Amino acid sequence: MTLISLEYGSSGHWQRDFPGESLLHFHRGPDPHADPSVAVNEGIQQPLEFPSLELAMVPGDRVVVVLDRNIPSAAEIIRGVCWASAAAGVDPENLLILQPASMTEPKLEDPRRLLPAEVREKVSWKIHDPTLTDGTGYLASSAAGERLYLSRDVLDADFVLPISRFGYDAMLGRRELTSAFYPGLSTPDAFVKALGQGHQELGPDNERPLRQLVHEIAWLLGIQFAIQVLPSRSHAGMAKVLMGNTDRVAEQGRGLLDDNWRVSLDQRGETALIAIPQSGAETSWGDLGAAVEAARNLIVQGGRIIVLSDLAAPQGPGIDIIRGCRSAKSALQPLRRMVPPDVLAASQIANAADWASIYLLSRLDSSVVEGAFMTPLDHVQDATRLLESCDGCVVLSGAQHVYGEIRET
Repeated sequence: MTLISLEYGSSGHWQRDFPGESLLHFHRGPDPHADPSVAVNEGIQQPLEFPSLELAMVPGDRVVVVLDRNIPSAAEIIRGVCWASAAAGVDPENLLILQPASMTEPKLEDPRRLLPAEVREKVSWKIHDPTLTDGTGYLASSAAGERLYLSRDVLDADFVLPISRFGYDAMLGRRELTSAFYPGLSTPDAFVKALGQGHQELGPDNERPLRQLVHEIAWLLGIQFAIQVLPSRSHAGMAKVLMGNTDRVAEQGRGLLDDNWRVSLDQRGETALIAIPQSGAETSWGDLGAAVEAARNLIVQGGRIIVLSDLAAPQGPGIDIIRGCRSAKSALQPLRRMVPPDVLAASQIANAADWASIYLLSRLDSSVVEGAFMTPLDHVQDATRLLESCDGCVVLSGAQHVYGEIRET
């Protein structure tokens, strides 16, 4: 027997003994760091191939911290960065925390919440508004001839510090050090250009035009120091943080991500049990889409995907398109044609629902779940009952972070 324990949502917990003959694979994922503040302070003082962070700034600098959305332990990281900027003589009034816009995930927590009150009121926090005509400025033309526009706050800064997370991405392959910059800190046109249904035929390391553009923006901005976070299997925070020279952080991060979140199997399972722990202010449809896509890649056609989540966010127009179609498969073409803001998550869910039967534990109205061709579960015990007839079960914790693949024979 194998004891399996899963965390989902903001506080959900599921545990069961699995008979060895019914369990094909259990991916546990990395544990949360025991003390994120200690890890952050160590990284600031001893970054990879770079002097300590405070030596990168001087008094009078206008510092912009570009904080990606849904970063585990973001408040602890911001507290450490503020300490380093103060040690460098930077006034808190000259420090801006800038987060990218999103067309699908509007809710964010204040990343300054761990700062002392007298500092918190001086440090600015802003979410980029791509609709403001004077909010962006011209950066340069890309190698392909595309005119690139970015937030004026970034263009006018003396020091720009990106904080992002290691992760797989259906559009980028892998999230990069500056993934938050484009389209998140650009214009509405950039958001439209970046929309898509993902690239199921490509692996994380295959070339992607969008990722190449993100790389180019980092080079044009001359960014030399970066912070990246590895998410844990839990809602409790990060597993690891890397800081320092951008090339070294990116290089070590690729191996760290694959070691912890890449699941490669020799055969497909019959059933996938997947847990989605909350990694931001709330569980999103994007989390669900990424999680069921990972599971789909690891089970047989006609199998089952059992999802543990606390998803309660309102559905976007892409999910409504699915609900208006006769089948999950028939939704893919109108999604491709209409390209709603949540086209990626909606396409991932439709693809998975066409491939397998999805059973979803959430806080959504059952009509929404059923309309998206999934079966609602009212209680976590319902998931346990479904597993009584499970053979060849694949279990994924932190499933929204997983990249699943079957090895080629």
